[in-house]
Amino acid sequence: MSCSHDCEGCSSNCDAKRPAGFLVSPNSGSKVKRVIAIVSGKGGVGKSMVTSSMSVLMNRKGFKTAILDADITGPSIPKAFGITQKVYGDGEGIIIPATSKTGIKMMSVNLMLQSETDPVIWRGA
Repeated sequence: MSCSHDCEGCSSNCDAKRPAGFLVSPNSGSKVKRVIAIVSGKGGVGKSMVTSSMSVLMNRKGFKTAILDADITGPSIPKAFGITQKVYGDGEGIIIPATSKTGIKMMSVNLMLQSETDPVIWRGA
């Protein structure tokens, strides 16, 4: 049976009924299985607290856990875990992500700055 893309009254389970998603295939070196995004357009609502708490809980339950702190205006995840080490990378990606004492890996923009209090300056090409 061919799909007419007229979904009203159709009982078929085809791709036409599925909304377009934001899924992107990970790179070939990735071992990521699931992603949970904690987002808000407003600052100070507890995104970092929820993220930290969830990662600790999942880690305690035996899941391998990592955090990508994408907050360029106030990256606070490393501070929450007491991480001050810097990360570095090559053309393939980050070589050594920061790791908490309990094994939670993390990446944050302030781990690439000389000082964690330096401002993040974004420039075009």
